[in-house]
Amino acid sequence: MKLKHLQIPPLRWIIVLLPLIGAFFYVPLAFGGVTPETLRVLDILLAVAAVFWAGLLVYRKRLPSISPLCLISLLVLVLLGVAYVLNPHSFHRESDWKLVPLFKAIEWLPGSVDRDASVPVLLNLGALLLAGLVMQDAVASSKVRWLLFRTIALSGFVIALIGIIQKADGQEAMLWVTPERSGSVFFAAFRYHANAASFLNLSWPAAFAVWMRSRTKDPGGILSSLDFCVLFFVIAAVFVNTSKAGHLLGLIGLAAIGWRFRSELKPRNISRSGAVILGVLLAGMLAVVLLPAIFSSIEKWKGFAADGGSLRGRLEAYEVCLQAIPASGIFGTGAGTFRYIFHQYSAAKGGDVSASFWYHAHQDWLQGIIEWGYLGFAAWLVLFGGAFLRHGKRVREARENGHLEISSSVSLISLTLVLIHSLVDFPLQIPAIQLLVVFYLAVGWVGPTRVVTSGAQKSPPEAG
Repeated sequence: MKLKHLQIPPLRWIIVLLPLIGAFFYVPLAFGGVTPETLRVLDILLAVAAVFWAGLLVYRKRLPSISPLCLISLLVLVLLGVAYVLNPHSFHRESDWKLVPLFKAIEWLPGSVDRDASVPVLLNLGALLLAGLVMQDAVASSKVRWLLFRTIALSGFVIALIGIIQKADGQEAMLWVTPERSGSVFFAAFRYHANAASFLNLSWPAAFAVWMRSRTKDPGGILSSLDFCVLFFVIAAVFVNTSKAGHLLGLIGLAAIGWRFRSELKPRNISRSGAVILGVLLAGMLAVVLLPAIFSSIEKWKGFAADGGSLRGRLEAYEVCLQAIPASGIFGTGAGTFRYIFHQYSAAKGGDVSASFWYHAHQDWLQGIIEWGYLGFAAWLVLFGGAFLRHGKRVREARENGHLEISSSVSLISLTLVLIHSLVDFPLQIPAIQLLVVFYLAVGWVGPTRVVTSGAQKSPPEAG
């Protein structure tokens, strides 16, 4: 079994990456990191990786290369976060669900409407920020970049297998908790199946990238066959999951990947009849995997077609969010405070929305503007937009030079899928998903003078 293409990074990077790799595997298995205990473990793992990285920088006597635009946007977010904590404008009173003003606050400066709600969110975002800086510096090395791509693919494979087994066996709970703690729409270790779908739709592009690279470097090798198996099951899990948004985005992502790599995906060293037989076998395998969940999915789609399903409640919630945005102003109400703001405005509106508790908006864009204000939301747009532009530039330059570019292409598609999903759900509020997003952003923001963008010419093909 030849594994020569499974390149191992230098020992100094292995030490830095071990906590990160542990986080990539741990957090999706720990309810996606949404409980206080699991979130604390994730933050510690990311902080340890940052400490190791800082030690490596001191040892190597160098500074990381960070884009000034990226640095400015991060600085804006950090300053806002500090102000939210140091200058709270109010606190939430549990007895009557009121926001009680704090008269010592400086009103014209940013501040959270409830510091206790903001602190854990900001600590997690701070840990993710540090992890992003670590990864931005690390993925400049091709070996490190592809090790992390493979890590994401394998963590998605673990979640996919667990979810497929659950559906096939008709389990009423996760493997390690009671039905009460699992909820009614769980998948694998995620309590909400839409979050699991978003995680899988960020994982299978990484699995595709790993397979495409091993396929171009060692066609017909054992490693590329194993990588294809990982890709197959992660994609299958997207459709075993009953999330309607997950299905649509999975199809969009597959179409985008197929179009982008249409030349490279043509079967090699195989006859037309052999390709047809292989396609039939794969379709049969996919049908067997999907069978346990297909009837449930059909019922959900029928319900959606009949009365709009959960979309009606979401539209009502979006209406409330739009009313809250002007009052949030330039600085926002503070990270993690959406549930208090939503309750105030929905109670004033009356109707069905006020009878329910909305922890998240099911629309990350609106929630982001409410919590971070226009200034903070603009900083987030710069972080995402800058990564998009850099990814797009690398893809365009690689094609013009006749190179096969993979990493930026799949990163661009992955980020697009999660941003579309965030229009109807809250994937960007889930730590397991946030960690993958940070990785794809880091691949985009890595310094252009240090990153290996593409590799050799298409003949022979090489992976970027």
